[in-house]
Amino acid sequence: KKYCPLKLKADVSDSSGKCCVLLQSYIGSTFHIKSFTLISDTNYIASNAGRVSRALFEMCMRRGMAGAAIKLLRIAKSVDKRIWWFSSILRQFGSRELGDNIFRALETRSYASYEMTLQLLEIDVKEVGGLCKHQKSAKDVIKLVRSLPHLAIQCLVKPLTRGILKFSVTLTPEFNWNPSVCGNATGFWLWVEDNVNERIYHQEYVLLSKRTHPDPVELELMIPAFDPLPNQYFLRLVSDQFVGVEMLLPVSFKVSGVTVGSW
Repeated sequence: KKYCPLKLKADVSDSSGKCCVLLQSYIGSTFHIKSFTLISDTNYIASNAGRVSRALFEMCMRRGMAGAAIKLLRIAKSVDKRIWWFSSILRQFGSRELGDNIFRALETRSYASYEMTLQLLEIDVKEVGGLCKHQKSAKDVIKLVRSLPHLAIQCLVKPLTRGILKFSVTLTPEFNWNPSVCGNATGFWLWVEDNVNERIYHQEYVLLSKRTHPDPVELELMIPAFDPLPNQYFLRLVSDQFVGVEMLLPVSFKVSGVTVGSW
């Protein structure tokens, strides 16, 4: 479990099982491989896993497979960054910014996920230092958290016809643009999904640029509606670059035909 946090569905003696073990050890960087043959196999797997995951992700997006799409995008980013999506989201900044002991302290106290990491902005600096077990790094932790791409999502739903809904979506950046972190632009995948059938009804790629930051992005989406209308759809926003940066907004249809949601 230490080296392979994800459960294997194939035996290690099988090629697929061996591939999963080597890939997980590569992502987690927790096991030093000494065998030349295994090193060669790991390099081959690592050089192709990200590309294959991206290709499968795009196939799932085109087929409207929400559950598989989000899993494959997580795997692709984890391979690129060599960080698990369930580890501390701050790990992708590297140990040069913060020590491994700080990452482990935050993970021990359940401040690893994107939502919990953002909550560090709502507490006192001294308390952040206590959570990290390192008071001198508290301000650096807060600075990095403010650099994480975070968007406030607002959605207004209006029926156009019996079978079409209009989603007016506003994405408002609520983070400090750090060129060393985001470069000149950073992208997000936005899609509308039905959690019951795990189907994607609309998808698009949203690009945020340093030049227009922090201006909000306004989108109008035409979403199919089916009879009977489900209780809600989900608006999912996932960073194409940052591991663990995911936002999910439930959009209900049970408030007088018009719904306003925010994340």
